[in-house]
Amino acid sequence: MKLTNGKKTMLDDLQEGIKRAYPMLKHVESTRGFINRNFKDEIVPLISGGGSGHDPAHWGFVGDGMLAGAISGELFVPPTAKEIVEVTQKLTSKKRVFYIVKNFEKDVDEFCKARLFLENAGWKVGVAIVKDDISVDAASFEKRRRGVAGTVFFHKILGDYARKGASVEELQKVADKLSENVKTIGVAFSGDNFLLKENEIYYGIGIHGEEGYRKERFESSEMLARELISKLKLSFGFKSQDTYAVLVNSLGEVTKMEQLVFNNDVCELLEAEEIGIGFDKVGTFLTSFGIKGISLTLLKIKDENWLKALKTKVDAPEW
Repeated sequence: MKLTNGKKTMLDDLQEGIKRAYPMLKHVESTRGFINRNFKDEIVPLISGGGSGHDPAHWGFVGDGMLAGAISGELFVPPTAKEIVEVTQKLTSKKRVFYIVKNFEKDVDEFCKARLFLENAGWKVGVAIVKDDISVDAASFEKRRRGVAGTVFFHKILGDYARKGASVEELQKVADKLSENVKTIGVAFSGDNFLLKENEIYYGIGIHGEEGYRKERFESSEMLARELISKLKLSFGFKSQDTYAVLVNSLGEVTKMEQLVFNNDVCELLEAEEIGIGFDKVGTFLTSFGIKGISLTLLKIKDENWLKALKTKVDAPEW
């Protein structure tokens, strides 16, 4: 069961609901985009987006200190380049912008088309393509490198740099360094696009319902945390005394109690590895419509300014 009035009106109803609940967000007519009503056109605006169905991503991170705007398409379909350009031009007259894009072929294609159009019109455009997913294809065992919940760390850190006056070029350098140090893996407990037995879980699923790499019986939160930490440890190459930021994210339908129990297990396992936890955030940040599940993101802290940025207060509805 989905608490909607049907798929035909679902996204329009969502749009109206956002407008009513968050008056600080201004809707851009003829798009599914929202911009910060209080944005001061003195800094480089950050814009992110993609297909609908990942709420509160990305409109929930529009606000002072994070995104200046967010643009969605239809369900799991990215906005068009034309819509991206329209939202961008409504937001700023200074001809500079920075896009944060999840690494899916269609998303990248549309944002890059928008970038090319604007650059041809004399704009300066930066792009961060987030590819934090470390799950593997079940057949080839190749890493998929999709953009998932780690995207929210980009919103928060780059948003802080932008608020402090960073240029497009400076934002690009920070984004490139972040990209090497943000990694995520997720697991589903149920989903509209795949069948699971009772008490079965599915590792490595995608945020559009893409299949994962392994199914097994659920044992406990701790055992689940062990599996995800082991994959992240292998990918990062943990070293004693390294410091990480932690993001525990509900992909949908996971209660706060469950999130916090899992977070405690994650932190205990990291501490057992003598890993420092510089920042810990738990909640619902980037979901997948039709999936019940959870994801774990780690950011290896290579710059103390990243921690300061993560801890700085912002005025965004869902951070």
